[in-house]
Amino acid sequence: VKDYWLSMTTGPRDEALYYIVSPKDVVVARPRDWDDHVTWLIKHQLYEEALQAAEGNQNRLRNHKIYEIRENYLNYLVETGEFAKAASFCPRLLKDNQKLWEHWIEFFAEKKQLPVIAPFIPTESPKLSMEVYNTVLTHLIHKDPPALLKYLHIWPVGIYSMEKTISNVIDRLNHKLDHQSKDLMKALGELYMMDKQFEKAIQVYLRLKSDDVFKYVRSLDLFRYVKGCVRQMMDLDQDKTVELFMENLHRFTVREVGEQLSNDPKLLHVFLHALFQKDPNLGAEYHNKQVELYALYDPSSLRSFLQNSNFYDLEQALKLCKEKKMYNEMVFILKRMGSDSDALMIIIYKLQDVKQAIEFVESSNDDELWEVLIKHSLESNLFLSDLLGHVGDHYVDSLKLVTQIPENKDIPQLKSKILNIFTDKMLQVSVQEGCVGILKRDCAELNASFVDIKRQGIMVDNHTMCCFCNRYVLNVRKKQKLHVYWGGKVAHASCYEEEMARGEALREHSEQGLAEMEPLPDMDDRKGSSSMQQGGGGAIGRRRIGQPAY
Repeated sequence: VKDYWLSMTTGPRDEALYYIVSPKDVVVARPRDWDDHVTWLIKHQLYEEALQAAEGNQNRLRNHKIYEIRENYLNYLVETGEFAKAASFCPRLLKDNQKLWEHWIEFFAEKKQLPVIAPFIPTESPKLSMEVYNTVLTHLIHKDPPALLKYLHIWPVGIYSMEKTISNVIDRLNHKLDHQSKDLMKALGELYMMDKQFEKAIQVYLRLKSDDVFKYVRSLDLFRYVKGCVRQMMDLDQDKTVELFMENLHRFTVREVGEQLSNDPKLLHVFLHALFQKDPNLGAEYHNKQVELYALYDPSSLRSFLQNSNFYDLEQALKLCKEKKMYNEMVFILKRMGSDSDALMIIIYKLQDVKQAIEFVESSNDDELWEVLIKHSLESNLFLSDLLGHVGDHYVDSLKLVTQIPENKDIPQLKSKILNIFTDKMLQVSVQEGCVGILKRDCAELNASFVDIKRQGIMVDNHTMCCFCNRYVLNVRKKQKLHVYWGGKVAHASCYEEEMARGEALREHSEQGLAEMEPLPDMDDRKGSSSMQQGGGGAIGRRRIGQPAY
């Protein structure tokens, strides 16, 4: 033990150095530091722990550089084939170093691992060269079109070449890869939209049969690019197409759409029907065609169309309805043409609807039609029976009908129907008598009220003005006769006479003089006037002037 001794001194970096001296050896020792710890971790391939230790004690390291540790760690990961883990660590390891990012992206490309690192590629801080982004997109165009769509949505426009990317997508589509073509078409549509080539984008979406076309047309006001593609849009979604065109009626002509749909009558009907619902006057040039289309595709709506349109040919419409045996529509058209008797014949012999026949005759207000209805009813016992059963509910000359029934004619339930007619007529008479009584009572009450009003006096006081001269009618210095009218107006008798004379003179003038004549005051109540003689001198307060007899 006496042969060994210990000594301590300070090294060049102010670090403690310990010397153990023996006759044969000198051992130098120093305390372990963070460089030693990091070196040990790297030696044992514990790169993640080494990086954490280095980043936490960066100021204490003398022999190790952070970027070297990071690069060694990435090299280790890719050498061991852990590309996904290496890519996920790139943002942390490469930070905002543009050159390192571009170097490692190129490395991943060489290893055919671009899809792995693509989610972590920065678009700012740092922003890489355009060629890097072009490389990634080109790879995705050929290998992963769905991922291409994803990055087109999240990467900002301008960091890659739009022209080059569009060209690459088109080239790839030309290879007709069916399993990828749909995603590539979607990507092409997105690229055209971002590049503001809206017309090409719309064509792409129409080929894809994508509902996005409606969203873009509305949000970006692209209607001018689709008004020539009506057929394609109708094939995509009829309801949305019709709605879109109805919102833009001022931006196209009906003929433009009609010509595009001329080869598909059903689609033409859908469009014209919506147009007619929007405004019956629009598309008038197609109304003859619409009669045919309604008869073919929507017979139940033809009657409404015939009633609301004034632009179709009646003869042509009647011929078509006759061919289709659409009798109700024929009745309407014949009535519109003024052929009420022909319309009634259809109701009687084709529709055999007694109630409709009666309502039709009533609406026509033509006594001759009643004669026609009764005459033809007598030919059929069943129809006559039905007619007798309905006449009580309508204003029909029951006596005329009953007296014309031949003797010995077998009519089902005739007795009960005749009794019903009498009952209904008695009820009608009772109702009419009640109404007459009510009217008489109302007239008596109103007349009594009118008499009471007329008996009331009309007040004239110091503030009452002449309706002609606009002076006070009561003058204590001068006695004047007054005209008082039921409407409450008062006039001096002299003013009244002057106005009447003036009016008589004006009536004798020429047409030009009449046009220039000033209007006289309202004298509608002149018949109810009364005259009064103003009292003598002295201040006059309020007077009530009695109403003259009438």
